[in-house]
Amino acid sequence: MNPLCRASAPGKLVLLGEYSVLFGAPAVVMAVNRRAVITVRDAPADKWVVTAPALEVDSAECVLEPSGVVDWSDRNSGERLVLVERVLAGLVARGLLNPQTEQPRALNLDTAAFFSSGPDERLKLGLGSSAALTVALATALTGRAPEACAADLEWLRTLVSLHREVQDGLGSGIDVAASQCGGVVGFELDTGGTVAGVVPIHWPDRIFRAFVWTGRSASTSTFLDRLQARRESGAPGVEEALDLLGQESERGVDALARDDPFRFLDAVERFCEALAVLGRVIDLPILSEAHLSLRQVAAECGVHYKPSGAGGGDFGVCFSTDHERISDFTRRAAASGFAIPDLEPDLDGASMGGM
Repeated sequence: MNPLCRASAPGKLVLLGEYSVLFGAPAVVMAVNRRAVITVRDAPADKWVVTAPALEVDSAECVLEPSGVVDWSDRNSGERLVLVERVLAGLVARGLLNPQTEQPRALNLDTAAFFSSGPDERLKLGLGSSAALTVALATALTGRAPEACAADLEWLRTLVSLHREVQDGLGSGIDVAASQCGGVVGFELDTGGTVAGVVPIHWPDRIFRAFVWTGRSASTSTFLDRLQARRESGAPGVEEALDLLGQESERGVDALARDDPFRFLDAVERFCEALAVLGRVIDLPILSEAHLSLRQVAAECGVHYKPSGAGGGDFGVCFSTDHERISDFTRRAAASGFAIPDLEPDLDGASMGGM
């Protein structure tokens, strides 16, 4: 079997706008140099075959019905491949994949870059692996050559819709935008939850940043479910906290556009304070003990720290106009037992090519 093609897409880290992006506030996300890679070959027989070493799946076979239903030969393997199943079904439903004319494929899913091996277990890093995998898989199966996001907003909306189906309707799609577009982008939804716009952002030279892994994986869906439940119940303080988050996110995005680093840093600080308030009113530790510890180190170093993403664990990001202060922060964070991974912007976004 000869490889037909390979598609890949990067992961992400949110720089500003967590939670508030769900309700129409602008946000900023950066694609990072950890990629999901899909290799597509002709299947040896009349069934699709999926291999995913990071998910401990070796050659799971399935039949893709004309309706889009995926019938797995082994149910246990199928349970680990819900994302693949839903992306396949979603592409069929949208007329982007025809099981009656499409020859079955052998798919190899490589997401090893999104995991960290600890002393006792493998930990998911929280870099948007499901979004990257969704984008790479849809790119590979449709053969759609990636374009600049602003030039093909409808395709981005399709990808966001596919990923929401993977996540049972949750998520803004900001991670999908990073995986599709690459680089640093501004992202915004309209009042109906549809992608309203995505624009590339030139990161100011005067703002330095560093990322820290807290050592603990967090479940974004747990936080989003709790937020939704508390909003629906009318819990006091939730809307006020979200309004404040939106205001500071908008102020920070505007500061980036105006190349105003000090206004941006002030917005980051106030945004993190609003995250702490939101965590209290929904009764979940958005600023976990690890984040609080890192925030204290940041304050002592004179830099500005916030969680990246839903909080509770995963990554944090700090910003400063002083590179030496950033270096001091990373040294002290590392000395306290936190990991400082080598994460840089991935400028390429989704990519596809022959083998």
